[in-house]
Amino acid sequence: MNLFDRLKMWIRLVGKYGVSSLTATGVDFTIFQLALTLLASSAVQATVAGRCTGALVSFWLQRRWVFRVADATNWPGLAVRYGSGVLLGLGMNVGGVWLLHNLGGWQPWPARIAAATATWFLVFLFNHRVVFSPASNRQPFNYRT
Repeated sequence: MNLFDRLKMWIRLVGKYGVSSLTATGVDFTIFQLALTLLASSAVQATVAGRCTGALVSFWLQRRWVFRVADATNWPGLAVRYGSGVLLGLGMNVGGVWLLHNLGGWQPWPARIAAATATWFLVFLFNHRVVFSPASNRQPFNYRT
């Protein structure tokens, strides 16, 4: 595969990941706003609720459409790796909101958007290289059922 083909493949992958991220972020931010207004949650609590709901949407889209590993045979490994990525992203989002909103005095929305933006690329790399890597989703050779 030449450099141009690799670049096209990378751009397509990042584009599909971006679309899945925007969809999941829309769900995340909707839940965030509902938790702030209807449940009178704090900004940090609303971030946890939104991020967890968005993570479910993100997992489904990335597994089926972006990385196409719907037929992965190593489900326990996939679940552990994805859960680790969710916790990593959740920690980075909550930590960012806490720093910017609670310590920095930012309004909840700008703090949430800044934290989500900073987290996006690192979680993409984690998902691409660790969670949805085709090699890591095959059953180990000596696996017994």
